[in-house]
Amino acid sequence: TVSIEAVMISATIDALEGRDVSTVDIPRAFMQANIDELVHVKFEGEMADMLVKLDPKMYRKYIKDENGKSVLYVELKKALYGTLKAALLFWKLLSSKLVSWGYEINPYDWCVANKMINGKQSTILWHVDDLKISHVDPKVNTETIRQINDEFGKESPITITRGKIHDYLGMTLDYTEKGKVKIKMLDYVEKLLADIEELLDETKGEATSPAGDHLFTVDEDQTKLDEKRAQFFHTYVAKTLFLCKRARPDLQTAVAFLCTRFKACDKDDYKKLLRMLQFIRATKGDYLTLSASSLHNVRWWVDASYAVHRDMRSHTGGAMSLGRGVVYGTSKKQKLNTKSSTESEVVGTDDVMPQILWTLYFLEAQGYRVIDNLLYQDNISLILLETNGRGSSGKQTRHINVRYFFIADRVKSGEIRIEHCPTGIMIADYFTKPLQGAIFWKLRDMIMGNIDITLPLLTKANDVPLVGIPVV
Repeated sequence: TVSIEAVMISATIDALEGRDVSTVDIPRAFMQANIDELVHVKFEGEMADMLVKLDPKMYRKYIKDENGKSVLYVELKKALYGTLKAALLFWKLLSSKLVSWGYEINPYDWCVANKMINGKQSTILWHVDDLKISHVDPKVNTETIRQINDEFGKESPITITRGKIHDYLGMTLDYTEKGKVKIKMLDYVEKLLADIEELLDETKGEATSPAGDHLFTVDEDQTKLDEKRAQFFHTYVAKTLFLCKRARPDLQTAVAFLCTRFKACDKDDYKKLLRMLQFIRATKGDYLTLSASSLHNVRWWVDASYAVHRDMRSHTGGAMSLGRGVVYGTSKKQKLNTKSSTESEVVGTDDVMPQILWTLYFLEAQGYRVIDNLLYQDNISLILLETNGRGSSGKQTRHINVRYFFIADRVKSGEIRIEHCPTGIMIADYFTKPLQGAIFWKLRDMIMGNIDITLPLLTKANDVPLVGIPVV
């Protein structure tokens, strides 16, 4: 399946280049792929009897009686849904067919393929059997869809959606505004809230942020949830996790913490979940807006909150933008303890660095050379450590494993550049702690794409001169 990061980047490229976008669903996809090993399936009882009724001549002579039940053993010829290799077999079939048509698979996401047609790029990405196809010329998409239908729509025609609005992977991709894509999940939110409307009404609370200042506080003496409420907690944290990774990145900090509480959720955790749901209800019409000012300049923000968890571990936040809105955001508890805020931010950078490098390589494999891959950080000591490596490592940091200094190698190789960013405009700070008030709303507006991340907005943050911080 295509990664959600590739979907977001692709949708942003579609908007910037004004591409025509189509989405396609291939019916009975797995059953179109031949099985490549010997697999037997046992049908028994009513299912076996139904097959005999469908084709008595074919099946009756093979029916057996086992313990009073009709039993039929069959050998599979096609990739059946539910078998271990079915999805892989269909991926092999689809990708090989695209390659035979002249498409090239992106080596950093094997469910993304590209081909130059009439001097412009055609991109196809897929999540099992759901395809998104884009090219600036609608006629090219029409021909591509015809090829796909001829190959995969023989038994029943493929389902095709054309136009500016598409439902894809649980999201609505809205391209109606030139140069922008709006990632919406309004129906999903409405259904989520409708199921718990009475519960939210009972709490009679209005939340002005997804989490209070005490989000990371854990009281070991709190009463654990009973089975019914624990199941509710698990269900709605999972639902909001799905939401925050797509259309609502502003929920990530709260969701990241609540995901750590599955095994020992208590009444405090339950209240924190209800507060987040109250905030979702207050902002149920909100969605993520993405646009790119350039595909050759990528901006990253990485930050960490030091020792904020009960086991004294820190919390990492990271964000990436191509112009408006956060294409990628992350919020996670660090996996080891550190002795200073500088060390925690080194660990945070290491946490996000794989995604930074993957995005660089993915974009370049898509044909967009990244001229400036810029990482903003707000700790001067950290910047020196990362850019100079061991040259800035003294007694206080020497005990950190050398693997964290590979960042300096990436700087020297030119794959990333690091600049200072004042704390007041550090977008990743939003993902490291439960912010409140004016700073919460300012950073949230940047993250959700309500405002451009531009220099005029940054001019008076913390009264720190913004020398060297370019317009995104």
